[in-house]
Amino acid sequence: MYEHIVVGTDCSETADRAVSKAAEVAKLTGATLHLVCVYREPTPAMAVADAPTIFVSNLTADAVEAQTVHVEALAARLRVDGIEVEARVEIGAAATTLVGVAEAVDADLLVVGDRGLKGVRGLLGSVPNRVTHRASIDVLVVHTT
Repeated sequence: MYEHIVVGTDCSETADRAVSKAAEVAKLTGATLHLVCVYREPTPAMAVADAPTIFVSNLTADAVEAQTVHVEALAARLRVDGIEVEARVEIGAAATTLVGVAEAVDADLLVVGDRGLKGVRGLLGSVPNRVTHRASIDVLVVHTT
C-alpha cells in the first residue's frame, strides 16, 4: 500500500498527534516514515531591529539544533516500535518544503496535523490547506485539537 510516508512536525505536542497517526500507518503497511521538521528562518521583519546578521544566524543555528534533538529523540522512540524512520530538519516554508521532501523520497503519503483555522490563520490559510493543493500524492490531515 504505502512504502514511504512523510510526516511534518513543528515539534509541538499537537504535531506529535499527527506523527503518531503516521507511525500507525507506517507500522501497518511496513512503510518507511520520513519525519520532517521544517524551520522557517526569521525574515528581517521577524528579526530584532538592528540586530547583527551573525546574531540572527546564531538564532537559526540554535533553533535548528534544538529541533534536531527533538526530532531525533522522536525517531528513536518510533524505531523501538519497529518502524523504519528517517529524521531530518529542513529550512524553508513548511508546505513547500514538505511537498518537496515527499517528491525527493518518492513518498506515496504525506501526513500533516491541523489545529483548525482560527483567527489570522483562517485568513492566511494553513499548512494543511497549502499542502493539499500542492501535493500530487495522498495527503492525510490529522485533526490535532
